[in-house]
Amino acid sequence: MVFTARPLLSGLAGLLMLLSLACGGGGDPEPTPEPTAAPLGSGPADQALALYVETTLDKDFVEDCSTADAQRDVGKICSVFRGEREGLRAYVLGQTFSEGLQWAILGQNGGQWSVVHSLQLTSENRGVPGIPWPLRVGVDLVVVGADPCVNVREGPALNQKAVDSICDGATVRLGSGPAPGDNFQWWQIEGRTGWVVADYLRYPDAAQ
Repeated sequence: MVFTARPLLSGLAGLLMLLSLACGGGGDPEPTPEPTAAPLGSGPADQALALYVETTLDKDFVEDCSTADAQRDVGKICSVFRGEREGLRAYVLGQTFSEGLQWAILGQNGGQWSVVHSLQLTSENRGVPGIPWPLRVGVDLVVVGADPCVNVREGPALNQKAVDSICDGATVRLGSGPAPGDNFQWWQIEGRTGWVVADYLRYPDAAQ
């Protein structure tokens, strides 16, 4: 997916596709560096997004990539609004006139907006369709972008044994989590004896 403008942000290392041995894969993502904590913003969502970019990413901000000016906005960070769900707003951030490389999900707490979830886009997870909304226990999700399957591991870590696999398109329900491991977010799947990385899980209405 290429936008008219957005940043190649440095940061988290690329995820390798979590393919199950049973599905002919067996690959695992490489551990990534700890993400920087997002600062709280105040006022409208766009102001909080600007504060996040200017404070956390240390870049000047252009609110809408489609309005970036080729003369004055080169090197700045711009945003593309991707959707809204249950009071949350999703944006893709990127350097102007470049490919977007980061999701930023905004939510409200006490009337104030802040970035509540972010995900670095890489060559490995860029093709995963849909919006990576924050997940919660008890919801039904669909596995997407796992070509062909995602590993289910004994524990929430890459060095844990792969004991099962879930193929792309399958519907699952979250039993517990999240648990951190190797700088990824892991969830336990109901009816499965193990944990799955969140990157390939989407709400059914947000999987396109």
